[in-house]
Amino acid sequence: MITVSDLNGKEDNYTWWLNIMPDEMPRLSLLPKEVRMRLDYSPGSLDVLEDYIRANYTMEEMKDRKNKFARDLFARYVGETLRKSQPELYWSFETEDDQSPFYGVPVLLTLGQEDHVPPMTPTIWVMTLIERVDGGFLRGQLKQAKKAA
Repeated sequence: MITVSDLNGKEDNYTWWLNIMPDEMPRLSLLPKEVRMRLDYSPGSLDVLEDYIRANYTMEEMKDRKNKFARDLFARYVGETLRKSQPELYWSFETEDDQSPFYGVPVLLTLGQEDHVPPMTPTIWVMTLIERVDGGFLRGQLKQAKKAA
């Protein structure tokens, strides 16, 4: 996951993270063909990605700095899948409150609901899903996001 320390706490770097989104998504082509062919930004594709992550990474491996670009790519895909499902969602970074659990982490906010709906955290979900016994965690997050909107 890309964090405030990776971006040096500079707003220009947050803008850069967002602006390179179209350039980063083609990196999904590095995934096995049977996975990447099913990543179509649909709710079902979240299950495909989740299954791939759970089958190929342990928590220790996912936390390893050498996998930060994989974590970032997975979080971007999850976030973009949610955004395509709900156009009122937009990427943001908490840069004001360094005590916030979301400080410097890319989150999704709901336009017009920022004070009423908590941020969605694909970057954290990618880590959390590894600890889940059951699948369907990411799709469940999408369902919750739709209810909140």
